[in-house]
Amino acid sequence: MENKIEKMTQFLADNKIECFDIQKLEDEHHTTIFRSRMEVKGQLLPMALLMDDSVYVMLQVQIAPQVIDEAKLKELAGAINNMNNNVRPFKFTVSEKGDLMLNACITAENNTFNPALANAIMGEAVKFLDDQYGNIMEAVWAK
Repeated sequence: MENKIEKMTQFLADNKIECFDIQKLEDEHHTTIFRSRMEVKGQLLPMALLMDDSVYVMLQVQIAPQVIDEAKLKELAGAINNMNNNVRPFKFTVSEKGDLMLNACITAENNTFNPALANAIMGEAVKFLDDQYGNIMEAVWAK
């Protein structure tokens, strides 16, 4: 039986999708990171699809790197909560480094993982960000 990582790698090869760098970590969860970028409003946003032995696959898109300090996080908390309450497939977080991130969690065991669904969710993330990027960045840069 193929695992999620093998299925995703085969999907990319079969569909001639060559924009991913694949990084295998030497950790206890056998994590593999599929790294790429999303073009949104002329910006190239770093993106990663993280897979491991768990039933979770995580899509992460870095919307704004290292711009959210503690003071800005306090200002943005309401806007982030509002987005998280109104946007079902995606959730927004701020990393320890102050990166504003868009996340989507896909649940799938090895035998149920569908790489086409993961690809479709990445496509939905691009559509969402294309539509909302200006509003999101306006909130980030508001004084």
